[in-house]
Amino acid sequence: MKHLDHMDYLPIDDDPLSRNLPDAIEQQQRQVVRSLLLTVCCFMPVILLALIHRSGFTPLAGVVAGLCVFVWVLWLPFQLGRTRLVAHWLICGLLVTSTLALYYEGTVRSAAVLAMMAGVIMAGTFLPKLSLAAVGVYCIVVLGAFNWMEQQGMLGNQLLPVTWVVWVIQAGVIAAVLVSMFYGRHRLIEAYHSQAQSLLKAQVAQEGLRASEKRFKTLFRNNPAACLVQSVEAKVVIDANDSFLTLTGYRRDEVQGQLPPPLWADAEEHRTFRQQLKQHGEVRAMRARSLRKDGSSIEVQISAELLEEGFERLLVVMVLDVTAEVASRVALETSQQRFSTAFSFSPLGTVICRLRDGLYLEVNEANEQVLGYRAEELLGQTSKDLNLWVTEAEHQTYTRQLNEHGEVLGFPTRLRNKWGEPVHVKLWSRRIDLDGEICELVYSINVTEQQRREAMLMSVAHGVSSKTGEAFFLSLAERLAEGIGAEGVLIGELGQSGELETLALLQEGGLQPNRSLSLAQTTLIGILAQEELVTIDARSSQMAWNVPTVELDTLQTMSGVALRDPDGSAIGVMAVIWRERRDPTPDVRALLTIFASRCNAELVRLRRDREIHRLQATLEHRVAARTQQLEYLNRELESFSYSVSHDLKSPLRSMDGFTHMLREQMANRLTQEDEDLIARVQGAIARMNSLITDLLALARVSQGRLQRMEVSLSELAEDVTRQLHHTDPGKEVEVRIQPGLTANCDARMAHIVLENLLGNAWKYTRHQTPAVIEMGMEGSTTGAPRFFVRDNGAGFDMSRSDRLFKPFNRLHAVTEFEGSGVGLATVRRIIERHGGDIIGSGEPGGGATFVFSFGNGSTA
Repeated sequence: MKHLDHMDYLPIDDDPLSRNLPDAIEQQQRQVVRSLLLTVCCFMPVILLALIHRSGFTPLAGVVAGLCVFVWVLWLPFQLGRTRLVAHWLICGLLVTSTLALYYEGTVRSAAVLAMMAGVIMAGTFLPKLSLAAVGVYCIVVLGAFNWMEQQGMLGNQLLPVTWVVWVIQAGVIAAVLVSMFYGRHRLIEAYHSQAQSLLKAQVAQEGLRASEKRFKTLFRNNPAACLVQSVEAKVVIDANDSFLTLTGYRRDEVQGQLPPPLWADAEEHRTFRQQLKQHGEVRAMRARSLRKDGSSIEVQISAELLEEGFERLLVVMVLDVTAEVASRVALETSQQRFSTAFSFSPLGTVICRLRDGLYLEVNEANEQVLGYRAEELLGQTSKDLNLWVTEAEHQTYTRQLNEHGEVLGFPTRLRNKWGEPVHVKLWSRRIDLDGEICELVYSINVTEQQRREAMLMSVAHGVSSKTGEAFFLSLAERLAEGIGAEGVLIGELGQSGELETLALLQEGGLQPNRSLSLAQTTLIGILAQEELVTIDARSSQMAWNVPTVELDTLQTMSGVALRDPDGSAIGVMAVIWRERRDPTPDVRALLTIFASRCNAELVRLRRDREIHRLQATLEHRVAARTQQLEYLNRELESFSYSVSHDLKSPLRSMDGFTHMLREQMANRLTQEDEDLIARVQGAIARMNSLITDLLALARVSQGRLQRMEVSLSELAEDVTRQLHHTDPGKEVEVRIQPGLTANCDARMAHIVLENLLGNAWKYTRHQTPAVIEMGMEGSTTGAPRFFVRDNGAGFDMSRSDRLFKPFNRLHAVTEFEGSGVGLATVRRIIERHGGDIIGSGEPGGGATFVFSFGNGSTA
């Protein structure tokens, strides 16, 4: 359908073949013109043949033949789509042909009138109103003219007389046909217009509905809020958007077309929702808790509305997740409550004031402890109104720091209290924003008492810090009495006789000479028995009330503490006395405890100094006695060494001589077994002699004074190596000695060390080919050089290394390697006398390494 929306503007008498007609009408009109054209083309030749058959080719036949040709020619413009032109020319052709036919027939009663009527009918179908009227007038005029001409005998046909009745009838028929065609076409066009308008309205409504549905679907799908549409009658979910699926955790196939999932966490909230929906048809912004698929609950805001869609009722639900909002609100309320609680119950004086004018907006009760003002006395006031700042300079400094840094921390200043007295305070403040108003949060604390205590402590500390001994106790007594307002101070030390020797005694503000006091049946005995500070009231004390050096009638209160040695035994006492009844405050008790601790430490130090002086006085006597004892022991050791050398070696020499004589005298009579026995005896004698020699060497290394000097260990090692080659010339050993090795040590002792270490390396590489012995120096972290002796011999098991340097402990059997087991013990004793150390490491078959040091040269 073309231009359907323009039909409202087509008049009912408009051209039936207008180019602005809808496609359907245009096609219908074209089909009618085609049918008429085809009918005329088919019947005109028949009419022409009938006329020729009746009368031959008369002028009338010529007219019909012309019309026939004209009609066939009209097919060309018709095929070109010129339907309107063809219809108009076809009507004109019929009218002209019928007029000529009437003329040539010579009567208005001719059949040509029917052709003219056909033209009139076609005009009523295809021509507009004015053209249709023109055709009607034309036909009536032509018929009237021919009727008159026929009556006048001008047409030549005089068979029957013609009257005006014929013309009136013909004119009436033409008028009736025209009116009928016109109004019939008019009603048809009106009906068409009505139908077209109805179709247009339906189309517009349908397009609007589709657009509305599209907009709704777009809004529904892309809505960030969770949306769900449910059929009220079927009770199933029709649709749910992605936000709903994301919020609840369900898949689309688990929701769409199914019963609604269990989303209500509280059944009571569900009932309330249904009641509101039933009563009002909608629910607006209802807060509830909803369940997700995983069982977790969330805070939501639900809005719902019932809609009518045709015969179906729909429930549209929109859900907003307000969990974060609720949590934020709860957190904010909690924070506000905490702040309010902290503000109200803070032990610090706390105020909130406007920064632009300093007006106090909020004040807590603790300000009364700082400046004496109650909260209601500060509210609505400013610091300027109350004249709080003592100096304007400090006020300006405080304000500048707050403006520059946004906060002030621990600002010390002085403010006037309620009674106009300056008090020391500390201020902490920060700029804050309260509902768009820049304010100041201020914390304050009164530090007047704290500064007084600090000043007192500093005074005491300055008074006793540079003093020691008895001067310390005298100064401490004066400072303590001044600091706590006591009339008397007593500091004493317990003597060996059980009496108290005073170290400081102060009465009535003056120091008294020290004296010995008997403690029997006195209050001080009770103080010594206590572990903590004791306070005694003269009127209520259960202890013996007897204080030496003080008149009892004037004494009211005494506090004291026992001074003790580190082992817990009492060594003295410190006591203070007041001539008025007093319950010491916590500050006074703390000061007494501090001073008692300092006094106790000084008394312990003093007693230790006395002990040190006493020991120093007897030290020389004890050193001389120990020296004499050591000299006696050395003489005894030398005597023992001589006895061992003479008494043990003499029998060995005799045994060795007799075995040699026995072998010489019985040389021809000895069997092989006898030879073996004699050899075993001589070997045992040699080992015993070597053992005695090693024992004597071990004993001698601990005697005498070390003669330390710079010794070339490389030269000593070369000398020991030459001796080993001389003793065992047949052995091939590669000895690598690092040149330039020196150490600060005793040369004789160092030679013994190298003899044992290199000798062991030589011995334990006996079965190794090639045999390699190395001596060199390692790095040191202590300042003393460290040397090593390494071989690739038999080695030893490290699990038995604890026996390595013990006398008579061997890690190899005598049958494998000879030796007494004393050599390494001798080496260790020499090294330790030098203040050094030695360690050994090795593995069976992998050789051994000994690392040693002679110390840093400070050991004599």
